[in-house]
Amino acid sequence: MDLSDEALIKKYRADGDMTVFTTLVKRYQNRVFVIAFRLLNNSEEAEEVVQDTFVKVHQNFDKFRTENIFASWIFRIAHNLCMDILRQRLRKKSTVLVSFDPQSTVAEEEGDRIINQPVSQLADEQPNPSQSLDMSEQTNMVERSLNKLPEAQKIVLILHDLQGFSYSEIAEIVGANIGTVRSRLHYGRIKLKELLAPYFSSEVNLPATFR
Repeated sequence: MDLSDEALIKKYRADGDMTVFTTLVKRYQNRVFVIAFRLLNNSEEAEEVVQDTFVKVHQNFDKFRTENIFASWIFRIAHNLCMDILRQRLRKKSTVLVSFDPQSTVAEEEGDRIINQPVSQLADEQPNPSQSLDMSEQTNMVERSLNKLPEAQKIVLILHDLQGFSYSEIAEIVGANIGTVRSRLHYGRIKLKELLAPYFSSEVNLPATFR
């Protein structure tokens, strides 16, 4: 039977066996990659985030408090690294950005410590609505629409609806209170539903994952 995170942490701290640390890395590296890729939409950068995340985990292992959730600590580190990359992108852009959602200011109004201004994206022409979408096309449509959400809303949708984290765990990862997390999830779902509406029926429902 696999050891729990707590047991592995205790064992690694006791004897410093790198095979134990490697077990922890293998347990979480795929999930870190999925989150990073969905946030960054770039596989190379996502792979770098995975590597940098576990370098930081190793370097700061002694600082981890066992009363906290190990998974939340890892994903908080990965989240912060992704936010650093997104900020660097914004600083490098010289073109005019167009905000997609007036609700994107909610994070600033709620005192978010990580994203403190509206996050915008380049305007993009939409494909013509299709009456019939196969599963692959639907998945691609959801991915493109998800990428148009403000990052503050996008991350909670990914963490809650795709990765299954609880509100309290997400609050710890993104550095916000539970009320803020609920608000972002609520407005993110509304915006995603609006973006998907032209491509589904007039009585559009979010794909089951995002309900």
